Amino acid sequence: MSSSRNRRPRAPRRRDRASQSSFPLSPSDNPSARHLRVQSSLFQEVSLLFRSELSDPRLEGVSLSSFELSPDGRLVRIGYTLTPESAASGTRAVQEALERASGYLRSQLALHLDMKRVPQLRFIYIGVAERRPEDPGANGEGGEQ
Repeated sequence: MSSSRNRRPRAPRRRDRASQSSFPLSPSDNPSARHLRVQSSLFQEVSLLFRSELSDPRLEGVSLSSFELSPDGRLVRIGYTLTPESAASGTRAVQEALERASGYLRSQLALHLDMKRVPQLRFIYIGVAERRPEDPGANGEGGEQ
């Protein structure tokens, strides 16, 4: 009975400390070197597959901008942006195309990476990518001179 009295007051303090320290930091607090290595290799492989293997026309104008592996390694959240032209036609078709492609991407990850479990891929729309200032200037400079 005395052991249960000792445990009860400590549990709320642990939660308070954990919630205070994890709130301003990333969701994975201090990821291990292995976690970062797995996240990096997943990001490189998904990026390569995204550029070279996917041929869905609805995915033109999509660029991957963020990549986060969950602490347990079961889920990857991939943030993407759209060009203004792609965003004008709507994000629903792009999201559906990404959801359809996620199964293929996971199967390719299983073939290319030596992992026990390939994580689920969840694509999250971040927003419209800003145009680079040098793009409009490059078009105007060539014709004048």
